[in-house]
Amino acid sequence: MCHRPLDADRCSIICSHCWRSIRCVSEPSCPCCGRPFASPRTLEESPGHLCGRCRERLPPFVMARAAALYEADGTMRQAILLFKYGGRRTLARHLGRLMAEGAGRLFVPRRFDLLIPVPLHPQRERARGFNQATLLAKEFGAGCGLPVGHRLLRRVRPTEAQSGGRKEREDNVKGAFIVPQSDRVKDMRLLLIDDVFTTGATACECAKALLAAGAAEVGVYTLARVE
Repeated sequence: MCHRPLDADRCSIICSHCWRSIRCVSEPSCPCCGRPFASPRTLEESPGHLCGRCRERLPPFVMARAAALYEADGTMRQAILLFKYGGRRTLARHLGRLMAEGAGRLFVPRRFDLLIPVPLHPQRERARGFNQATLLAKEFGAGCGLPVGHRLLRRVRPTEAQSGGRKEREDNVKGAFIVPQSDRVKDMRLLLIDDVFTTGATACECAKALLAAGAAEVGVYTLARVE
């Protein structure tokens, strides 16, 4: 990314300088969606300590958090692009570790029973060769001691790459997810895992499907979130 030479013993394609440039999400933030507040005073003055979007309409998930900020010219964006589209699947190990380290200061992972990767449509997963959320969930789960629920949530129709505003994103994923075996999620506390949180439209639709299938609660944890 910065074209500096890598240390001989480094097993990542990203140098230590670039890793250190990644900005982590810090408090204060909305206790529901994790959106950062400008200052502690802003949080205290907010009714219910919620951000404006959550006061307007509470999401179906109990919390959403992200390990890092997704900045247009930042290292995290470049790492995710390399991971998803550049064939650098080995980055999953380092990005998953980053998620595990971040979770310790953001929430209590063991509050949840099972990790649920946000699924790709089968056609897209075959074309890419993997689901990035599944790889992240495996690495994060290994670091936190949580199992991964494979194929418990499925995407039943292809959707366009998410773009546009909140309404457009919500319409794009509406009805796109199902839980084929509801007995496997009934009364479970589930943590959705994905790479990027933007408006939360995908996370909301996934959470609705899991709750309708009988899940006790759904949280969301992503590698990064868009400011």
